[in-house]
Amino acid sequence: MANQTTYGHWSGDQIREDVLDIIYQITPEDTPFFNMIGDAQAMNPLHQWTTRDLTTRADNAVQEGEEFSGNFAADLVLPARVSNITQTLRKLPRVPRSRQSSTHVGIQDLMADQIQQRSVEFKTDIEHALLRGSLNSGASADATARRMDGYFHAVTNNKFDYDSNETFTETHFNNLGEHLWNDGGRAQDALVNANMKRSISTFTDSSTKFFMADDRKVVNTISVYESDFHTTSIHLSRDIRTGVGTFDIFLFDRSFFAKAWLDTPIIERLPKTGDADTAVVIAELTLEFGNENAAGSYINLQQSGT
Repeated sequence: MANQTTYGHWSGDQIREDVLDIIYQITPEDTPFFNMIGDAQAMNPLHQWTTRDLTTRADNAVQEGEEFSGNFAADLVLPARVSNITQTLRKLPRVPRSRQSSTHVGIQDLMADQIQQRSVEFKTDIEHALLRGSLNSGASADATARRMDGYFHAVTNNKFDYDSNETFTETHFNNLGEHLWNDGGRAQDALVNANMKRSISTFTDSSTKFFMADDRKVVNTISVYESDFHTTSIHLSRDIRTGVGTFDIFLFDRSFFAKAWLDTPIIERLPKTGDADTAVVIAELTLEFGNENAAGSYINLQQSGT
């Protein structure tokens, strides 16, 4: 009997390659803070606005017919000026001519694909700056680029640093809401990382965990928390710090925050300077944080252990 020849399932130069015309991408693209706050117009790189507070509530009664008197100049309540610096962000998609002319799996136009990819990255970079940026005027001798102050550094009045000596609890969450309420703010939204979100989902004072008989599922999460001071939506954020003893939570009234654009995002092709196609994705903006008493944060907390 003749010997039977066997082949591996991939053998033979005559067999066409099997490659799906699909690209699977799972890199996180979410930008909750960017999406939820409003937009404003910056008129120059030093963006400024004014804030003021009412005087403390006091007993107020005068006798009938009393003469007007007092130091009216001293009684004036004038606004204070607040500022932030605009930051320029950019991406430079670049594709060599031979790559652009080649056929690609899952891509019709490589340059258009790269512009789309860099644009998504561009938005996540803006989110990171809005939350984690650290102010730099750009006027130093080494010509460091201008940088905005993000939420982490801009909001200081209700910022509580626990230096990793406190474990996050439901009491902390409520205390921060109370601080905002005392200053006239509304704790509409909270930004937390994944670990803090799991901790919040263990809160018991204002939560109910139940079994859905029809759906056969257990609801064991809190996305909206109703406290004594406001109903707060809980948002997962990938730009809230994560690390042993460095867990943070941002609680704020979103109506006081905006992206102040000096130049809204521009995407344009650039003139050729070599054997490649180049484009630019660029914008300049800063974080407008209104009256910072409408926001607060706890930083450097320990996770609750969930």
